[in-house]
Amino acid sequence: MSEIIKTERLLLRPWKTDDHAEADSLFQYASDPQVGLLCGWPPHRNVEESTRVIRDVFSVQHNWAVTVRDTAAAGVGVDEPVGCIELKPLRHIGNIGDSDDSDSTLDERYLRYVGGNALELGYWIGRPFWGKGYMPEALHVVLDYAFGTLHVDAVWGAHYTDNMQSGRVMEKCGMQVAGESKHNHFPLINEYHDETLRIITADDWSARREPIR
Repeated sequence: MSEIIKTERLLLRPWKTDDHAEADSLFQYASDPQVGLLCGWPPHRNVEESTRVIRDVFSVQHNWAVTVRDTAAAGVGVDEPVGCIELKPLRHIGNIGDSDDSDSTLDERYLRYVGGNALELGYWIGRPFWGKGYMPEALHVVLDYAFGTLHVDAVWGAHYTDNMQSGRVMEKCGMQVAGESKHNHFPLINEYHDETLRIITADDWSARREPIR
């Protein structure tokens, strides 16, 4: 079970399984094609699918529902999840930098962080909450948790190269461009996208730990 983490405006908490209100809120935002397709997964088709995703995908350690503490200001219900953020094992970054992979490049400084004591992050938030600074705020505390509690050596992230909004979120939290991977296949949506790879190391985090605004 994930720990509860508070920020000035947000509360990150574990997902509630078999909870209709929880699934209904997830469906409200995850059914938006402008959300899921940017992350490599298809829009949710119904509340039942959202219920299954919470149970089978989100209900793992280090996966948090993003909720807004000032519900009146945000126009949401009490404890209503409006997004998701997670720390997970490295996905395909372990293959980046392989000399046989001409479509991928990785800065040699970061090769030692491929695998081992490193994690990868993922996140999304409902479209009504874009541009409000919620995602950098959530990412900051999750990175602090990764380095301060889990004591990892590095955290990786990846975003579509043309998704500059996601790139700015990572950049605000100190995640530097480490390489690129071209023409990656995302099987859940059967699309190909170029990705920008980003990283922040424990040393980098220790040197910058000011709050994100």
